[in-house]
Amino acid sequence: MEGYLKKWVNFMYQWQNRYFILHEDSLIYCQSKGTPKKGQVHLSICSIRSVPKDPLRIVINYGMSEMNLRASSVQEKQKWLDALLFAQQRFTSKSENKILVQRKKNPFYFIEGVPELDLKRIHTTLTQFWVMQAQLEEQISLNNTQRISQLIQELKHTTTSCASQLDEEYNKLIQISKKLQEKFREINDQNPPDHHDLQYDEEFLPTEQFMSFKMDEDEFYSINHELYDDRQLVRRLSSKKKSLAGVSSLYQLLEQIRIPQPIKYKNLINNEAFKDMIIGIDETREQLPAFKDPNESIKFVSLLKDMIGKDLTKIAFPVTFNEPLSMLQNLCENLEYSELLDQADTFTNSCERLAYVMVFAVAGLSATINRVKKPFNPILGETFEFTCDKFKYISEQVSHHPPISVGYAENDHFEFLSDNNVTTSFWGKSITVTPLGWVNITLKKHQDQFAFQRCKSSFKNLIMGPQYLDHYGEMKFKNEITGDTGTLKLIEGSSEASYELKGFVKDKQGIQYCTIQGKWNSEISISIGGINKVIWVRNQLPLKCDQQYYFTRFALQLNHLNRQLLKTLPPTDSRFRPDQRALENSNIDFAAIEKTRLEQKQRLARKELNEQKIDHIPRWFLQRNGKHTFGQEYWKLKETSEFQIQAFDIF
Repeated sequence: MEGYLKKWVNFMYQWQNRYFILHEDSLIYCQSKGTPKKGQVHLSICSIRSVPKDPLRIVINYGMSEMNLRASSVQEKQKWLDALLFAQQRFTSKSENKILVQRKKNPFYFIEGVPELDLKRIHTTLTQFWVMQAQLEEQISLNNTQRISQLIQELKHTTTSCASQLDEEYNKLIQISKKLQEKFREINDQNPPDHHDLQYDEEFLPTEQFMSFKMDEDEFYSINHELYDDRQLVRRLSSKKKSLAGVSSLYQLLEQIRIPQPIKYKNLINNEAFKDMIIGIDETREQLPAFKDPNESIKFVSLLKDMIGKDLTKIAFPVTFNEPLSMLQNLCENLEYSELLDQADTFTNSCERLAYVMVFAVAGLSATINRVKKPFNPILGETFEFTCDKFKYISEQVSHHPPISVGYAENDHFEFLSDNNVTTSFWGKSITVTPLGWVNITLKKHQDQFAFQRCKSSFKNLIMGPQYLDHYGEMKFKNEITGDTGTLKLIEGSSEASYELKGFVKDKQGIQYCTIQGKWNSEISISIGGINKVIWVRNQLPLKCDQQYYFTRFALQLNHLNRQLLKTLPPTDSRFRPDQRALENSNIDFAAIEKTRLEQKQRLARKELNEQKIDHIPRWFLQRNGKHTFGQEYWKLKETSEFQIQAFDIF
């Protein structure tokens, strides 16, 4: 059997097409049909398995590592899996006979009377234990007392069984140890050290049969006889060390937080979404770990009947409708051009300060161009922290129904508080989002306080035509300290006036100080006394942005996870949300599974609170007179050991 399959290469190259040939018990692969052999693995020494959560994947474990393959369809996957298992079974007897010959020639391979270990049985029992432990922790977080009691009894039984099996295998190991000592003494008596040549038959050295799994230069270093040249080995390992500088596996890093941060440890170690993550030290990144199909589109037709007359915030959309950011992270995108607030704080004229605040309020809209997918709705209690050289930001999902996200940011020049609460309307061909919450900005030098509501947004062409997000409507601004006011009007998109905006600023006497004009997708200027000055220009998009959800370079950083963040962020941070992380890695099937699980977990938690008549209280934001405020407790507590202990288990 032969044909093309996708083979996982690494995080840079992802899944690549390779041509595979199954010959007897050998699986050979090439770059493409007719090209030289790239690698080979002998099935008689491998384990072959499917992945239940990925119906197209086949995993071949050959001892030193794993080969991950993906078929184009379930039918093709099953054909390959059947063929591989048949070839493995067919040649097992041959392999066993060959090993028996080797064992007779070399007494170290097999010693008569030594019992065989049954480690597979222990592994099966331990797997059952780990599954039940994860289920128990899940039910504890939901306070399901009946199920908790049942799982505790099951865990007791499984623990006892595992201990008994370990005791049996331990006794076998003692017997093996004694037999080996006897055999060593026997060999030494037959071959005294001063006469023993210590020569080995070439048949017992590592041979091409067991060491022939070669890999491309863009994958890993090849495993073959060259490794026995010390100089080449040093060069290869040195080169590999440089290429992996600053990178650690997730498992290595998780060991450092296992005891002080048990919730985070449990959520990450047990979840497939984080299994293959490589955590580096870089504070920024240039691209997502996996690219998406740039031609992918959203199909709303199947959902239309469920959307009519419904509150869209209560509809569970498929994960393919999402981009790999949460609403909490999406709110942070409004601060991409925070330097406008820094500049505003330096001006002596209060009207000019207001003009810069108004431009800041719409500059962030440029990040939504071509962004047709929605952010994940945050789980109640979910948080997001972002610290950079321009500001520090913290947000929290403070309400589930209605969904309300609150974000706070500050630096030496400003304080920013956003209360994101919206209503949605479905009009057959479009969805309109109307903001109810307010944005409050304080400029520290002059203690100016500004308040405004965002404009309306509309997602258009749900059924036919190119889908896009438009922003329009009138925005009113006021400096509560000086009395200055401002108005911006964003013109609804059309062929004549796409992205266009116009506005003005008036002082407290109602005298116009300046005008504002431009396009929120490119540049905006202000005119004072007839002199026009461009004060904002849109940042350039990163390369291959069409394959990365059209994220800006700023947006690319929001779900980035490095060593420092792994250790210091609370387990409620959006970066640890498994469905979102799986989507970012293009593991769509698992992302859908996890999204459903988290939604169900949130419903059960909400039901439990309702039954106990307990209202959810936000952890980091206070609500006074209908408004949310930030009390700085997050930053203060983060410096103490209590920070991780007091965190919730929401994922």
